[in-house]
Amino acid sequence: MAIINLVSNQPGAGKTCLAGALAVKSSQMGRRVAYYKPLSVTPEADGDVGFLAPLLVESGSPQEGVPPPLSQPVSFDDLPTSLSDAHADQVEANLSSLESTFDLTIVDWEAQATSAKSQVVLVFGCPAGAPPATVSSAVKERAVHLGDSLAGVVINNVPRHRERELMVDMVADLREQGLPVLGAIPEDRQMLALTLRQVAEFLGGEWIEDPSDPDRWVDRFLIGGNILDSGPNYLGRFPYQAVITRAARPDIQMASLMCNTRLLVLTEGEEPTEYIRVEAQKRDAALLVVPGNTLETAESLGALVDMAHPCSRHKLARFTELAEKHLDGGLGAILP
Repeated sequence: MAIINLVSNQPGAGKTCLAGALAVKSSQMGRRVAYYKPLSVTPEADGDVGFLAPLLVESGSPQEGVPPPLSQPVSFDDLPTSLSDAHADQVEANLSSLESTFDLTIVDWEAQATSAKSQVVLVFGCPAGAPPATVSSAVKERAVHLGDSLAGVVINNVPRHRERELMVDMVADLREQGLPVLGAIPEDRQMLALTLRQVAEFLGGEWIEDPSDPDRWVDRFLIGGNILDSGPNYLGRFPYQAVITRAARPDIQMASLMCNTRLLVLTEGEEPTEYIRVEAQKRDAALLVVPGNTLETAESLGALVDMAHPCSRHKLARFTELAEKHLDGGLGAILP
């Protein structure tokens, strides 16, 4: 009976995370919720649908009757955007059917595309390095484009070093100008986490033993080299880390394992000693051997960021925590 349309200023803004958080929470409250993605570049095998639909089924909202996405007909990178007549008619018919069947439909639009006549929430992802004035101007531009259909703005991925400027000062200024800003969510390292499987595939490494769970995640990499701090002081700061070090440094490897390291990346193609293998097995830490040296391996990791995606249970749970904490009224401010 109710529809929430989610749009964003760019891919990767956090729209799908917000859609999942809203859909799962509402379903757990006893509503029958549909997650509908009108358009996709991979309509037959869309990753967002493949991830969120089973979660909704688990939480009590079967997704029978939710149509698959249509093929994305045009690029939606620039404003203004609109759908072709054929696509608009089909989407409108699909929404009418969903509205009559489900208590709530969460519509996850491709970036800025929308033909929605009902409530629209803009998820605005902060561009990296943009000054506050630029971010504020861009938010207002998108708001003007959406017009009277705009029901709220969620600003996401605010850089830590600009939290005061963007999360407090800019939000207050936009609200004074009449924009319905619901709040701002800071960037969070867990939202960029990668699985052990992804790291191994990217680095072309080989497991000493297959990990017990290749979908466990790490959210930072440390280089295990000659450091002035003690092992616990340097290696014991973070709970979900991977450590890169030469296979010929069992001292660093043992110190890493004592500090709850999830993954040891052993460079120069050599295998670890037997007691490192035994200790890693006891602590359920994965051992990955890669051919390059430590510096080459560390420098190659920058491209791993592009492999991070939101379709994981721990990221959805983490985003839900962040939204409940940083949005005024939490997710309830968006749900009808």
